[in-house]
Amino acid sequence: MSVEPTGVTESARPATGHPPAVAAGLGFTLLSNAGLAMVLTLLPVAVLHGGRIDPTVFSFALSVHVGSALVGAVCTPLVFGRLHPAWTLTIASALKAAGFAAVVVTTADPALFLFAVLAGLGVGVSRPAVRSLLTGAAGEHRRSQVFQVFFIFLNVAYVLAPVAAGPVGRAGVPALVVLVAVELAVGVTVGLLGRGLLFEVPARGTRGFGASLTMLKNRAVAVVLAYTFAIYFAMGFLYAMVLLYEVVNPAQAEHRTLFLSYQPLAIIAIQLALLPFFARLPRGALYTTVAVAGGVGLVLSFTSGLVVILAGLTLFAVAECLAFPKIQVEAADTVPPGQLTQVFALVSVVTAVGEIIGNMTAGLLVGGAASGLPAPAHSGMAVGLLVGLVLLAAGIGVTRCVAPDRPPGIPQH
Repeated sequence: MSVEPTGVTESARPATGHPPAVAAGLGFTLLSNAGLAMVLTLLPVAVLHGGRIDPTVFSFALSVHVGSALVGAVCTPLVFGRLHPAWTLTIASALKAAGFAAVVVTTADPALFLFAVLAGLGVGVSRPAVRSLLTGAAGEHRRSQVFQVFFIFLNVAYVLAPVAAGPVGRAGVPALVVLVAVELAVGVTVGLLGRGLLFEVPARGTRGFGASLTMLKNRAVAVVLAYTFAIYFAMGFLYAMVLLYEVVNPAQAEHRTLFLSYQPLAIIAIQLALLPFFARLPRGALYTTVAVAGGVGLVLSFTSGLVVILAGLTLFAVAECLAFPKIQVEAADTVPPGQLTQVFALVSVVTAVGEIIGNMTAGLLVGGAASGLPAPAHSGMAVGLLVGLVLLAAGIGVTRCVAPDRPPGIPQH
């Protein structure tokens, strides 16, 4: 499906790219996400200001944090739509740093919820902004590789953060002060390095979330969002089912921590292995592989054998490694450069909604096992088969509606 011409200059999405802005966006992804994950990991277990946070209060604050991130993603096109994405990331870092500073002062309930709101807004603002920055800075023929590195860095941050949270927690409040300083430094750096990138500012009247919703009239945007929902639903469903493995698969429940740690490590290893080949994989082959690996991976993840479960998690990791970077590239290909923030805001919202509904579906299936539903493991397998079929259908839709593949190195005008 072709995109209507908008008079966009080629410099708005350069073919050659802007390496400093790419480095800034990737550095922000690694350092900012690692810092936030460290704080979220240590808050419920560390003794700060003389005591620990009540688990129930922290759980509620975490929900506020997730909700604030969703609000931040929705509001970004409206509030920051006319701002360069590099400076938007500076603002996102300032919001996160302010949240960290709140718990530096005290972990009493008001400060904890202030942290949840501010850090959540920072996360929500940063999601569409960093994707817009990387899309514009990567150049037409480098976006696939850049977004693969983006997801590698994202997973590295999530793997390293729990390990680093131990020393940070033992260091106490001074370590939190350091994290505040690092977050602010990251924000200023990305703003300075990204400012040299030419980036089209959307016209007035085209930057609210309402304008983003009008993009759904574009079939290409709609099918990419449908695909996004399907793969993130599957991810949220699998994650919640593994967390509930004591009920889902009691025989293998003792290995739950192994499964939770194995998944991100498998994603990193597979993404590194696929990095040289990702951009060369034809769209049809990619979406077929994701459907088969995602569906079969889910089915095998609820079997009884340890090796088979690990094989299932590996297959699902392959699906994630192929689908997540591709979604960003496809979303960018559906709109002109001036609408990148809006479309990535939609992607961020659909991502969150897909994960939430996936988590809820897992909870309903596990909770309903006592009222006549099949055993949770069998229900998980059935969902896996359904997810595979949905991913295949959505992939066919994306292939038909989005601009056709082009050989690496040849920009799309």
